[in-house]
Amino acid sequence: MLQTALRPRNLALLTLAVVAAVVFVLLGRWQWGVAQDDARAKALRDGPRHPVVQLTDYVQPHQPFPKGGSLRRVEASGTYDSAHQVLVPDRRLAGKKGLWVVTPLVVDGTGARLAVVRGFVTSADQATPPVVRGKVTIVGALAPTESPSEATDYPSGQIGSVDVPSMLNTWGGDAYNAFVFGMSESPSATTVAITKVPPPSPEAGNRDWRNVGYAFQWWAFAAFALYFWWRSVKEDRRDELAAEQAHNEGAPDPAPDQPAPDHPAPDHPAPAKDLHV
Repeated sequence: MLQTALRPRNLALLTLAVVAAVVFVLLGRWQWGVAQDDARAKALRDGPRHPVVQLTDYVQPHQPFPKGGSLRRVEASGTYDSAHQVLVPDRRLAGKKGLWVVTPLVVDGTGARLAVVRGFVTSADQATPPVVRGKVTIVGALAPTESPSEATDYPSGQIGSVDVPSMLNTWGGDAYNAFVFGMSESPSATTVAITKVPPPSPEAGNRDWRNVGYAFQWWAFAAFALYFWWRSVKEDRRDELAAEQAHNEGAPDPAPDQPAPDHPAPDHPAPAKDLHV
């Protein structure tokens, strides 16, 4: 079988099969990624449909971000830690470029900090600290922490993303592995210059399971390409064995061995004797 597989023709077919399988696997991974993106979009669409829940009942400090928690409406009470307020530049709202104002809220009951996107400003000078110094109750849309920013040359008091682990190095203590888009607060702690940032609203779609099916379909094609090569080698080997068998059956039988005579003939015949009457 191995000798048959190593024939030039079968090696060439193997190369084609491997290339096709790799292409099909990559296409399957692409469809799988599309399905995951659609699943995240669905979670974003479903989040606002659920009723508002207490943050302390829904997630605890340092816990992983809850599955399906994107844009879930949560309510939390506490006091703003204005001393650790930061700005996140390079953000846009209504076609304008500006900064997010992010202030940690020290949540009652846990003492952990929750990053709150209080709003959007077009200039760093507009990002005043919260007006309310005491207890405030906020309602916001929950979001997972952003990835760290590659850039590090920001002015003092600015960071490249809402990266909670990075901010925790400055905050100290406990923190929630999430942040919220502040939607309302009581009493109001946001100044007129700060504009509320609306939570993301992804477009509707229903392609998640369909794309999962497409992914498995491409992976099945990859397996079939390799199976096709294996069947081709197997059939070649079967034909070789059939040809060998036919050759052996068509060959003449070897002559049987002749038994040796009791008295072997002499090398030279004896001369004839004269007969006299």
